[in-house]
Amino acid sequence: QLFIISRDATKKLVVAPDTLKKNIARYLNQYRLISDAIDILDARVVNVGINFEVVVDPSQNKKVILQQVISRLRSFMDIKNFQIDQPMIMSDLMNIVFNTVGIIAVNDLKVKNISGTYKNRQYSEPFDVKSSMVKGMVIGPPGSIFEVRFPDFDIQGAAV
Repeated sequence: QLFIISRDATKKLVVAPDTLKKNIARYLNQYRLISDAIDILDARVVNVGINFEVVVDPSQNKKVILQQVISRLRSFMDIKNFQIDQPMIMSDLMNIVFNTVGIIAVNDLKVKNISGTYKNRQYSEPFDVKSSMVKGMVIGPPGSIFEVRFPDFDIQGAAV
Protein backbone atom coordinates (compact mmCIF):
# COMPACT_ATOMS: atom_id res chain seq x y z
CA GLN A 1 0.00 0.00 0.00
CA LEU A 2 1.25 3.43 -0.94
CA PHE A 3 -0.37 6.38 0.83
CA ILE A 4 -0.08 9.78 -0.83
CA ILE A 5 -1.19 13.31 -0.02
CA SER A 6 -0.89 16.63 -1.83
CA ARG A 7 -0.71 20.28 -0.86
CA ASP A 8 -2.80 23.08 -2.30
CA ALA A 9 -1.62 26.60 -3.24
CA THR A 10 -1.79 27.68 0.42
CA LYS A 11 0.38 24.69 1.51
CA LYS A 12 -2.55 22.94 3.25
CA LEU A 13 -2.85 19.17 2.89
CA VAL A 14 -5.51 17.98 0.45
CA VAL A 15 -6.51 14.70 -1.18
CA ALA A 16 -4.28 13.90 -4.15
CA PRO A 17 -5.99 14.16 -7.54
CA ASP A 18 -6.80 10.93 -9.38
CA THR A 19 -4.56 11.96 -12.28
CA LEU A 20 -1.56 12.00 -9.95
CA LYS A 21 -2.43 8.53 -8.64
CA LYS A 22 -2.73 7.18 -12.19
CA ASN A 23 0.62 8.70 -13.18
CA ILE A 24 2.34 7.23 -10.11
CA ALA A 25 0.79 3.82 -10.84
CA ARG A 26 1.92 3.97 -14.45
CA TYR A 27 5.48 4.92 -13.41
CA LEU A 28 5.77 2.26 -10.70
CA ASN A 29 4.25 -0.45 -12.90
CA GLN A 30 7.43 -0.75 -14.96
CA TYR A 31 9.50 -1.52 -11.82
CA ARG A 32 7.26 -4.02 -10.07
CA LEU A 33 7.47 -7.79 -10.28
CA ILE A 34 4.62 -9.65 -11.91
CA SER A 35 3.38 -10.93 -8.55
CA ASP A 36 3.51 -7.49 -6.90
CA ALA A 37 0.44 -5.36 -6.37
CA ILE A 38 0.54 -1.68 -5.46
CA ASP A 39 -2.48 0.03 -3.98
CA ILE A 40 -2.25 3.82 -4.13
CA LEU A 41 -4.44 5.25 -1.38
CA ASP A 42 -5.25 8.67 0.01
CA ALA A 43 -3.55 9.49 3.30
CA ARG A 44 -5.84 10.57 6.10
CA VAL A 45 -5.18 14.08 7.43
CA VAL A 46 -5.49 14.48 11.20
CA ASN A 47 -5.78 18.15 12.14
CA VAL A 48 -4.50 18.95 15.60
CA GLY A 49 -4.11 21.95 17.84
CA ILE A 50 -1.78 22.57 20.76
CA ASN A 51 -2.70 24.25 24.04
CA PHE A 52 -0.11 24.98 26.70
CA GLU A 53 0.35 26.83 29.95
CA VAL A 54 3.75 27.94 31.17
CA VAL A 55 5.38 29.78 34.06
CA VAL A 56 7.46 32.69 32.78
CA ASP A 57 10.46 34.22 34.52
CA PRO A 58 9.15 37.35 36.30
CA SER A 59 11.95 39.44 34.76
CA GLN A 60 10.70 38.57 31.24
CA ASN A 61 7.80 39.96 29.22
CA LYS A 62 5.08 37.27 29.20
CA LYS A 63 3.65 38.23 25.81
CA VAL A 64 7.05 38.15 24.12
CA ILE A 65 7.90 34.76 25.64
CA LEU A 66 4.51 33.32 24.60
CA GLN A 67 5.06 34.57 21.05
CA GLN A 68 8.48 32.91 21.00
CA VAL A 69 7.05 29.59 22.20
CA ILE A 70 4.24 29.73 19.65
CA SER A 71 6.71 30.59 16.90
CA ARG A 72 8.95 27.64 17.84
CA LEU A 73 5.96 25.27 17.95
CA ARG A 74 4.79 26.55 14.55
CA SER A 75 8.21 25.83 13.07
CA PHE A 76 8.33 22.35 14.59
CA MET A 77 4.78 21.49 13.47
CA ASP A 78 5.39 22.70 9.91
CA ILE A 79 4.13 20.05 7.52
CA LYS A 80 7.64 19.75 6.03
CA ASN A 81 8.70 18.09 9.30
CA PHE A 82 6.07 15.33 9.20
CA GLN A 83 5.69 12.16 7.19
CA ILE A 84 2.79 9.79 6.68
CA ASP A 85 2.53 7.38 9.65
CA GLN A 86 4.95 9.44 11.78
CA PRO A 87 3.81 9.65 15.41
CA MET A 88 3.72 12.93 17.31
CA ILE A 89 6.08 12.64 20.28
CA MET A 90 4.86 14.63 23.27
CA SER A 91 8.31 15.00 24.83
CA ASP A 92 9.51 16.77 21.65
CA LEU A 93 6.74 19.34 22.07
CA MET A 94 7.46 19.64 25.78
CA ASN A 95 11.19 20.21 25.10
CA ILE A 96 10.43 22.95 22.58
CA VAL A 97 8.30 24.78 25.11
CA PHE A 98 10.57 24.19 28.10
CA ASN A 99 13.79 25.09 26.28
CA THR A 100 12.54 28.53 25.27
CA VAL A 101 14.51 31.22 27.08
CA GLY A 102 12.40 32.71 29.87
CA ILE A 103 10.32 29.61 30.61
CA ILE A 104 10.63 28.35 34.18
CA ALA A 105 8.08 25.52 34.04
CA VAL A 106 5.48 23.93 31.78
CA ASN A 107 2.24 23.51 33.72
CA ASP A 108 0.22 21.92 30.92
CA LEU A 109 0.63 20.82 27.32
CA LYS A 110 -2.20 19.21 25.39
CA VAL A 111 -2.68 18.10 21.82
CA LYS A 112 -6.29 18.15 20.69
CA ASN A 113 -8.06 17.15 17.52
CA ILE A 114 -9.88 19.84 15.58
CA SER A 115 -12.48 18.59 13.14
CA GLY A 116 -15.35 19.79 10.98
CA THR A 117 -15.95 23.50 10.37
CA TYR A 118 -15.02 26.00 13.04
CA LYS A 119 -15.30 29.78 12.47
CA ASN A 120 -15.28 29.32 8.67
CA ARG A 121 -12.16 27.15 8.84
CA GLN A 122 -12.37 23.64 7.38
CA TYR A 123 -10.72 20.80 9.27
CA SER A 124 -10.47 17.04 8.82
CA GLU A 125 -12.63 14.32 10.31
CA PRO A 126 -12.66 13.54 14.06
CA PHE A 127 -9.81 11.66 15.72
CA ASP A 128 -9.53 10.63 19.37
CA VAL A 129 -6.14 11.88 20.56
CA LYS A 130 -6.51 10.59 24.12
CA SER A 131 -7.12 6.96 23.14
CA SER A 132 -4.31 7.12 20.55
CA MET A 133 -1.68 8.07 23.12
CA VAL A 134 0.83 5.25 23.56
CA LYS A 135 3.98 5.64 25.66
CA GLY A 136 4.04 9.44 25.25
CA MET A 137 3.32 9.36 21.52
CA VAL A 138 0.17 10.22 19.62
CA ILE A 139 -0.14 7.53 16.98
CA GLY A 140 -2.46 8.23 14.09
CA PRO A 141 -4.44 5.62 12.19
CA PRO A 142 -2.55 3.73 9.45
CA GLY A 143 -1.82 5.98 6.49
CA SER A 144 -2.37 9.25 8.35
CA ILE A 145 -0.42 12.46 8.76
CA PHE A 146 -0.69 15.14 11.44
CA GLU A 147 -1.23 18.77 10.44
CA VAL A 148 -1.68 22.03 12.31
CA ARG A 149 -3.91 23.49 9.62
CA PHE A 150 -4.21 27.06 10.90
CA PRO A 151 -1.26 27.66 13.25
CA ASP A 152 -2.33 31.23 14.03
CA PHE A 153 -5.50 29.87 15.64
CA ASP A 154 -4.64 26.27 16.53
CA ILE A 155 -1.60 26.86 18.75
CA GLN A 156 -2.59 28.69 21.91
CA GLY A 157 -0.71 29.41 25.09
CA ALA A 158 -1.11 31.05 28.46
CA ALA A 159 1.47 32.34 30.89
CA VAL A 160 1.21 32.56 34.66
